[in-house]
Amino acid sequence: MTLDSCLRYARQHNITMRAAALNSDAAEVSLRGAKLRFLPSIGASASQGVSWDDQTTRSGNYGINGSLTLFNGLSNIRSLKQSRISAEQSVLKVQQAENSIGIQIIAAYLTILMNKEKLSYQQEVLETSHQQQLEGELKYKVGRILESDYLLLEASYTSAQSEIDNTLLTIEDNRSDMITLLDMDGSQVIDVIPSSDSLHADSCYVESYDSVLAQARHTLPDWQISEMDVDIARYNVRLAESNYMPTLSLNAGTSYNEGAIISNDPVTNINGGLNTAVTLGLNIPILNSGVNSTQLKQSKIALQQAELQHHQTEVDIENSIQLLHLQTKQALNRFRSSEALARAYKASYDVYVIKYGEGAVTTVEMLQQQDRYLSALNDYLQSKYSYILSQKQLDIYTGKEIKL
Repeated sequence: MTLDSCLRYARQHNITMRAAALNSDAAEVSLRGAKLRFLPSIGASASQGVSWDDQTTRSGNYGINGSLTLFNGLSNIRSLKQSRISAEQSVLKVQQAENSIGIQIIAAYLTILMNKEKLSYQQEVLETSHQQQLEGELKYKVGRILESDYLLLEASYTSAQSEIDNTLLTIEDNRSDMITLLDMDGSQVIDVIPSSDSLHADSCYVESYDSVLAQARHTLPDWQISEMDVDIARYNVRLAESNYMPTLSLNAGTSYNEGAIISNDPVTNINGGLNTAVTLGLNIPILNSGVNSTQLKQSKIALQQAELQHHQTEVDIENSIQLLHLQTKQALNRFRSSEALARAYKASYDVYVIKYGEGAVTTVEMLQQQDRYLSALNDYLQSKYSYILSQKQLDIYTGKEIKL
């Protein structure tokens, strides 16, 4: 799987992303419900009854009625605006979940790539060690090298095999982590596709902090989600204030009544008729045991809390971006230096291998240079993929396309 296909698969299957999408659907339903509150309510009724006294009487009533709220302290309008903000916020929370899971997927993906690249270098060293071990065996048999030198070559070859086995196990563990993030069946096996382009430190750069911060403010959903929390809390205050205002409603209905005395012979019908009524109702709240007052005070406190939390969120996001920007620059510096060192130690190791074949250096000197090369190689791979991960996090924060 490519990185893009991993991210697309996660959007459809990852539990966190699916939960965020369902919350967004629920918010849309609530928004539609807030819009429907402006429509009138219409209902129909029908009843049939029998009563016994001196005579048995049957009666019936059939009617249809409706009501329309003309004014309720702007409660419906404020609820609609609040629901619209909640629906917009739920969409941003889906994006927020995608960003969070996306960073985890990128980290897991890059870890697999790093270990696969490490494996390729280890296989080159293994091949060289194997050739040296075979040649050393022949030299030892004819007395050209000491037994201790041959044992060192044999130990080096065994160690190279063990390192490869450990790296393969690590890759399998990395793949299991990826399967968990993608919420795949545990029986499935996946592999990542490395980029065809080789990344070099001299072609990399980090944008200025001011540029990154400006882009993040425009694209990162966390800021807008926090602002919307304040807006929602503000509308809660307005809804609480609406409870103090009168409610004006229009009611209309029509009904038909009919009946009969069924104990008579013959049955005597009771005069019925059609009744129609239209009423205009006004309800003025006066006292409700302090419920409205308590709700208003609580909503104002919640608004202050939301404003404080919004300020704290802004500070936290800016600090996070500043720290990540610094880490990215530091990672790039380490990448540049480690790439140069790895290239230098590789060239030196190749020369030592040639010299060892010609008998110009001892076994110990050659193996020491091999260890230095492998150490420099590990530092190079760590710094390279640490830089890539930090840069991809910045790309997510600034709304850039995620690709390798």
